[in-house]
Amino acid sequence: MAILSWLMLLLLAGLLASGAWGYRHYCRKLKTLEKSLLEVEQKLSAKDEQYRHHAARWESSEDRLRSYLKLMDTLINTIPNPIYFKDAQGVYLGCNKVFAKQILGLTRDRIIGARPEDLPEQIPPDLAAVYQEEELRMVEKAEFHTFEAPVLCADNQRRDFLFSLAPVPDQQEGFDGSVAVLSDLTDKNRAAQDRIRKEKLEGVLETAGAVCHEFNQPLQTLSGYTEIMAMQLAGREAYAFIEKLTTQIERMRDITEHLQGITRYETTEYAGNTKIIDLYKASEKE
Repeated sequence: MAILSWLMLLLLAGLLASGAWGYRHYCRKLKTLEKSLLEVEQKLSAKDEQYRHHAARWESSEDRLRSYLKLMDTLINTIPNPIYFKDAQGVYLGCNKVFAKQILGLTRDRIIGARPEDLPEQIPPDLAAVYQEEELRMVEKAEFHTFEAPVLCADNQRRDFLFSLAPVPDQQEGFDGSVAVLSDLTDKNRAAQDRIRKEKLEGVLETAGAVCHEFNQPLQTLSGYTEIMAMQLAGREAYAFIEKLTTQIERMRDITEHLQGITRYETTEYAGNTKIIDLYKASEKE
């Protein structure tokens, strides 16, 4: 009986010792787990803080980008020249209000995403072909390119414009699109044409004045001798030739009068590609 009691005490002591060891082991595991959870929580907190920091930076960057895009839109709409930009496939990516309203007569949302060939009423095929050829030249040169070409404006009038094209490079130093700025040369070209016509008219007037001055005296002499011959040959067979001679002299006098009456530069086709002054259109004399 004593032995059994002793064994039970030993077993109970063993159980208590095992329980104590298990409890201590459990406590150590629990502390380790608590430490791991704390580390995870700290890492999550750091990640969360990092995310909030990046989110704030992204939001700030987006705000700056929106502000920059708004500034650029305001800038191109402040410029009085028509401006547009395309991608490498010739699709309109954007334009300013001047180009949309005065050139195409469309709203920008109808222009963006379209190609020139998609707008035949606003950009006739013959002009679209000219623009495309010049854009290909810019791509071949891979640099700034200018050319003059007519443009059908929203008022249905064709005007002369200077196109200033610049390529937009991509990240691989290739071609990603183009930007174009248009300058109206119509008034300048007309002024230049008027100046050229004025210079030509001045040259014509100087020549006409010299011709008239040199012709008048011989004509007067011929006219005087013809009158004398007409009086002496009156009634004779040769008188008919005198009349023809008088007619031609009067014709020459009429020509010199038209030369003296020239007020504008007008030409007419003569002998193929040659042009001569049209005396009857250029002169005020009826």
